[in-house]
Amino acid sequence: MIKWGKLSPPTELPRGVLAKLDPKLARLYSQLPSEITSRISVLMNAVPTRRIHPNRIFEFAFLYVTAERSVRAAGISKEHGRRSRLELAGEIHGLGTGYRDDAEAKQRYHRGRRARQQITASLEAVVGKWQAFKEVVQKHRSELPVHVQSRYSDAILRDITKVFQNMGIGTVLDGEDLAREKVEEPELSGIALTYIWWCREMAPYRGKWNDMHQLAVAWRMSSASAESFRIVVRRICKGPTRTPALEPLGLSIFREVVTSLEPPPDPSPKHC
Repeated sequence: MIKWGKLSPPTELPRGVLAKLDPKLARLYSQLPSEITSRISVLMNAVPTRRIHPNRIFEFAFLYVTAERSVRAAGISKEHGRRSRLELAGEIHGLGTGYRDDAEAKQRYHRGRRARQQITASLEAVVGKWQAFKEVVQKHRSELPVHVQSRYSDAILRDITKVFQNMGIGTVLDGEDLAREKVEEPELSGIALTYIWWCREMAPYRGKWNDMHQLAVAWRMSSASAESFRIVVRRICKGPTRTPALEPLGLSIFREVVTSLEPPPDPSPKHC
């Protein structure tokens, strides 16, 4: 039976690794929420080689975890927005559980839109005939018996016209179809966003591509060869991308801390 009093559990960084981290990174690690530190620790403990300096492993891992969480949060936000629109769509048709019962809300809303379209089309035909009728009345009203003329007064004609107008307002279609799924560019995966941030947020250094490839393989992000990996990452970074609308706080923290660090010694003998 393993006693964790002397050994760190898998979700914590070994003391030896913590001792090698720059003090600023170690302080950042100690201030992060436990779910983030656990994920970073698992990643760092999964790296088989010690050729990469712990500072850099930590930085790559931090960006990976931040990207994962950012993409997950964006997905949750998108789903919440979709369900909120369906909740509204359900409420205007008498369904108070549209957020949970999104399928029923969508059906009611679509039936309601079809009904409004059909009623509006029929009403427009009636209004056209009504306009023609008013012209006939106004032309011949004076020829009617005096006691009948008041039944076709301008005030009565205006009131009836307002009734038709109010009916038309009530069946106007929403500017946005609340139940229609928005067509958007494909969302970035957590891995794709990680590659982008690795390239953009990590300063270039000798051996960076080798480190990126080794970590991607160790963390099961990729099984490609080094050359194929480089081609894929460059394609992702140069292609059209939909990064999260709101930059995660973790990325700002990363920039603030990392830009103040001294670069670790580079054991790589050649450029990658």
